Amino acid sequence: MQERQLAAIMFADIVGYTSLMGQDESNALELVRKSREIQKSLIEKHHGKWLKEMGDGSLAQFKSALDAVYCAIDIQEAAGKELKAQLRIGIHLGDITIEDEEIYGDGVNVASRIESVADPGSVFISDAVYGAIKGVSDVHAQFRGERKLKNVKGPVRIYKILTGEVPDTLPERSFKKYLIPAIIIVLAVIIGIWRLTGFDFRKSSKTILVLPFELSETDSSNQYLVQSITEELIRNLGKVSALTVINPITSLQFQASVTPLTDAIDRLDKTDYFIKGSLDVEGSRITIELDLFDHKENKLWSNSYSDDLARLPELTGRIAVDISEELKVKLGSGEHARITGLRPIDPEIYELWVKALNEVYKWNAESYTKARIYLNEAIDKSPADARTWAMLAEALVTMGHSDSPPTGVWQEAQAAALRALQLDSLNAEAWAALAHSKTYFEWDYEGAEYGYHKANELNPSNAMNHYHYAWHLYLHDRLDEAIEEHLIAQELDPLQPGHTYYLASLYISKGELDKARSEMERVYRITSDSLVYLSMMGRLYLETEQYDSAIYAFKKVQNNIGLGKAYFRKGDIESGMKLMQKVNSYPINPWRAWVRAQLYAEIDSLDRFFEYANYEQPHAFFPWFRKAISNPKVIQDPRFKQLMDKMNLPMPERDDWLYF
Repeated sequence: MQERQLAAIMFADIVGYTSLMGQDESNALELVRKSREIQKSLIEKHHGKWLKEMGDGSLAQFKSALDAVYCAIDIQEAAGKELKAQLRIGIHLGDITIEDEEIYGDGVNVASRIESVADPGSVFISDAVYGAIKGVSDVHAQFRGERKLKNVKGPVRIYKILTGEVPDTLPERSFKKYLIPAIIIVLAVIIGIWRLTGFDFRKSSKTILVLPFELSETDSSNQYLVQSITEELIRNLGKVSALTVINPITSLQFQASVTPLTDAIDRLDKTDYFIKGSLDVEGSRITIELDLFDHKENKLWSNSYSDDLARLPELTGRIAVDISEELKVKLGSGEHARITGLRPIDPEIYELWVKALNEVYKWNAESYTKARIYLNEAIDKSPADARTWAMLAEALVTMGHSDSPPTGVWQEAQAAALRALQLDSLNAEAWAALAHSKTYFEWDYEGAEYGYHKANELNPSNAMNHYHYAWHLYLHDRLDEAIEEHLIAQELDPLQPGHTYYLASLYISKGELDKARSEMERVYRITSDSLVYLSMMGRLYLETEQYDSAIYAFKKVQNNIGLGKAYFRKGDIESGMKLMQKVNSYPINPWRAWVRAQLYAEIDSLDRFFEYANYEQPHAFFPWFRKAISNPKVIQDPRFKQLMDKMNLPMPERDDWLYF
């Protein structure tokens, strides 16, 4: 059976082995025996798997890139002590295929080619491995340039693992003394992933990245302000149409750790500028110290700002204007007023905002309830505050996408967005929330299109608006435009797994499977979550009719839609019907109606399909029945046309399908 997976592959061989064989065959064979003995023991120690021997060379597989690197370092150290020869080792993280105990694929080929160009006694790694280990305190790597490797598409960025001191080729930087949270480690990975895309968003604009601020007191109870103030500055910089603002904030986790800032800066090749800041809080007074750097780490500008927390929106607006002036960026018509003309906020309301958003992104019913309590409390304190209403609308939109959406959530989201726009017609987030509501709930697609464009016009750096617009475009058969919008969302917020995971879905629907696999690998590097990776691999297997592999993947991630489709398409009706019984045993809700409808469509159970497809409280995904259903018997039934008419959609075109 064929099995496809993401793995770290390690190749090793003995330097000059052919010459040694010519000089003394028995000694050369003994050298190979000792080398294999050393390698097998250490591979097992580091949770790897010895795969095969190839002359004097060996091939091993690891689930973790870091385990592979640690193992390679130990092998070289042991070889230096016990062998009278040197080894070369190459490691790559990539897609491999295992069939009848044979392993092949790009992951194997690239690792082999990297090993062939490695220095004697060294460990060379690919850019993918470097991205996975970047920021680990006891592992250092030195960039050795891009190489064109035989039978490998495009150049490969190669790094050498340094087993001694930190590389002295890195320039000394005045801010090495600073220590920042583990979020910067993650940020280094962002940029590595970002560089792999080869995508250049809005080439005419200047790209700027805001590093999360440092608190002057690491253990301060004001830690929550770090995220919120950083986001506030990003929000205001995003209103400058001539700037592209990269936003990694939504996926960062604040943990106690330390690492030099330079570890995060090394890979900012595609960012024109970045901002580093520190924050001091005394009572309701905040002081922000800012430094602006170019991509070569030259400090261009510094300034200090101090104001009351209640005036934070105006303060970050002033900072955004000052930075724009320093970069000689001309503000567009009305942008100055939109950025700086923000009313003061009540610090108590601000704290409620932060608490609410923290609950929303826990993604469970209990946290949603808490989030609504916080936001409604904020509205009670200031019912005329447009931003609070817009924030409530955004939170409700997020809840509406869950598998347990609260009853009436979309009506509330729409009402909150409209209220925000009544109070402030230039609130980008309110326009975005309204557009989402029109797509997912009201089925007013022309109104949604207007809202998406209006939100992008007011704040082109809102990644989630580009993401939702992409799926609006996909629904209406505008696949190329959808991919373009999704790429923008990924560029703006590269640590948000959904911006990569669902981009792979779009590539699958277009038939560009290599691109889909590339995005899946990127998801794995972002999250290190094999379940997320398996979920998308299941969809790919389903698309390519590899049903056993799809079943394995969907079982692992408990995806009942995918698992049922794989059973039925394989012809395993018995297993499919057992799954249906399990699905039908759960209490019905909008999400489960969506699941049941798709499974009934697979087995030609038309009455049951239309029963659930017309569920009285439709889930936000119901319009995508237009894309998810491929059974011609369902589509040709007159009731399917009635369903499309009800949701204001034309009948589907049978040219691209996406399995949800």
